[in-house]
Amino acid sequence: MEYPFDLEKLEHLMESSGVSLLIANSRHNVRYLTNGYYYHFHTYSDRMGSSRYVAFVGLPRNRIQESFFVGRKEEREPFRESRVWIPYFLEALRGVHTSVEVLVQRIQQLGLDKGSIAIEFPYFPADGFQMLSSRLPWVTWVDATPILNELRAIKRPDEQRIMQEAYSKLAKCILRTYEQCRDGISTLEIEKILRKEMAKEDLSFLFALICAGPGFSRVPSPHIRWKQGEILHIDAGGEIADYVADICRMGCLGQPSSKAEALHAACIEVQNGVRSLIRPGVPCGELVSIGQRLASQYEFSSYARFVVHGIGMVPYEPPECTPQSNRPLEEGMVLSIETDFLYPGVGHVKIEDAVLVTHTGYVGLGDAGREFQIIPS
Repeated sequence: MEYPFDLEKLEHLMESSGVSLLIANSRHNVRYLTNGYYYHFHTYSDRMGSSRYVAFVGLPRNRIQESFFVGRKEEREPFRESRVWIPYFLEALRGVHTSVEVLVQRIQQLGLDKGSIAIEFPYFPADGFQMLSSRLPWVTWVDATPILNELRAIKRPDEQRIMQEAYSKLAKCILRTYEQCRDGISTLEIEKILRKEMAKEDLSFLFALICAGPGFSRVPSPHIRWKQGEILHIDAGGEIADYVADICRMGCLGQPSSKAEALHAACIEVQNGVRSLIRPGVPCGELVSIGQRLASQYEFSSYARFVVHGIGMVPYEPPECTPQSNRPLEEGMVLSIETDFLYPGVGHVKIEDAVLVTHTGYVGLGDAGREFQIIPS
């Protein structure tokens, strides 16, 4: 049996946490553990009546053959057609309480009602947890979030392909959006263009932070207009199958000022300097420290900001990148690298890239358009 995750790693993480059963219910982790399955009826909304849809994936430690899925009766057929590897599909009526009741019964059947069980604290419904803890008073509840985050830290080859596709499409959409801009266009209109471009690529829209200089507001607005000689950045997020892409690209209506060009060049220089260091074995903290040092070498460095973080199904997932982090990079990790200068009178200059750590170094994801996008007057 092939699993869509590293079973040996999962067993180790569960054992290290003293967990006998792991239960996932967030959409991204349900999709991760099932190799992409989620009930299509609730793709965009889980609210239903006075409650909500909730699915549970249960993985008992050292008993993977007894794994189970709790879902709505109506999704048994799509679950089967998706060829999900999980052997037990348990039906529940729609709603949290009915689903939790089925979950409680399964835990009791497995003889795990006196053990330590991991659930997703940030995502588990409060009324469901009240019921769960009341019905299973001898269980010690542990947060599954760190376990699942760590499980997802190294991307499989198929995940890498999805992320490469998402980033490549997002970069193209941003560039096509710039091509359609004109003097006086509002940042809200720019967002609408970007949404349409992403829809053409089957890329789900997540957000667009659009900043027209010299201001610093990044909320798309009908009242903020991009004018001749001003810079603008599009910092956008999209996803494919819950895998997130997030990059930022710069543009200018007409030729940018010498200061704007210098700020953009500094962003590229910092980004490239950090990227050149990326390879397996390099401590995450070293990337942060060197990025901060590189960003501090300019006359305008007091306006700088530098960030590195992991990304996949969740922005800021492992590896954690702080100056104190000694964790080494590993092949298959994906990093988002951001350099900003918020310079008065010019605006918010930013470049955000993503890289996939490879055996020998890294591969850029969605690198198109890192140069200034000059919109002719």
